[in-house]
Amino acid sequence: MKINNFNSDEKILQYTNKIDYFLNSHKTLIVTELDLTNKCNHNCPGCCGNNENNAELSKEQIEKIAYNLKAMDNKGVILSGGGEPTISPHFEYAIKLLKNSNQNLGLNSHGMNLDDAKCELIASNLEYFRISLDAGSEEMYLKIHGMNAKSFAKTLENIEKFAKTKQRLNSKTSFGVGFLTSSTTECDMESFVKIVKDRGADFAQFRPFTGDSLDITPKLEELRSKYEDSNFKIVASYQKYKEMHNIKDRGYNKCHGMFFSTVISADFKVWACLHFRQSKRHLLGDLRDESLEDIWRGSRIREVYNSIDCSSCPILCRNDSFNRTLNKLNLSITNSEFL
Repeated sequence: MKINNFNSDEKILQYTNKIDYFLNSHKTLIVTELDLTNKCNHNCPGCCGNNENNAELSKEQIEKIAYNLKAMDNKGVILSGGGEPTISPHFEYAIKLLKNSNQNLGLNSHGMNLDDAKCELIASNLEYFRISLDAGSEEMYLKIHGMNAKSFAKTLENIEKFAKTKQRLNSKTSFGVGFLTSSTTECDMESFVKIVKDRGADFAQFRPFTGDSLDITPKLEELRSKYEDSNFKIVASYQKYKEMHNIKDRGYNKCHGMFFSTVISADFKVWACLHFRQSKRHLLGDLRDESLEDIWRGSRIREVYNSIDCSSCPILCRNDSFNRTLNKLNLSITNSEFL
């Protein structure tokens, strides 16, 4: 099983053609986060989507998005939110259409709405599937997701359901369960790992709450030594935890990553950053008015690029690791010809 190690700083270097476009042209897009809907049946207090509208993409809009992504030679689509992707009435249609448009697909979900049909659809079409559990107990689930013990039990049941479906279909989908780390959730890390492993997931994934600087690397190493085996891995956004001790010095002042990673929201608009959906300063364009390729060729994307003040962005943001890598392209190096 190939499991994503979340090493974005290394992955960006695999796309030399896209970096060439970045320096000379426009067709740079590699990954797109797609919000099928802004609706959600969870009540996470810290959700970045909790103040957004209740927009939902139509089938016609999804068709246009699929066409646009293929035209841009986009490589991957993450169905995320926004809201909860699996409650979109066009969830199945979107997966099949995007798959037929040569997109590799990933899904981030709270996992509570899974049924047999959705499990088979996901296991048959996606590269990865991550359920955001973020707890190892009913008490923590209530605190982080705002949901009761019955919902927690249902999600655990669905984790096991999908693991069994994956095994039955001999699916290659990488299946993991996610946990957001902070001083509040740290106490549940081990119980979370036990739950995930016992229910048959391929991996448990740790990543920090946006803006949180708690370094749990020592705890991660302890958990890996106790629970990892040939069928189960513990992975993390190590490049983020690595930068915990150096968060004041980003090492860059431009968000180069916005040319490689974008967000299309449920109201059919394109944004420079997932952390600033619905921020007018970060709006790149509206797909009602122009194509994705026109947006990437237009003047607005450069205006946003030049206006973004990275010092006001969340620490260890989505683009941070490859911003650090891409910024090296602009460094002035003395005697660079002498390697």
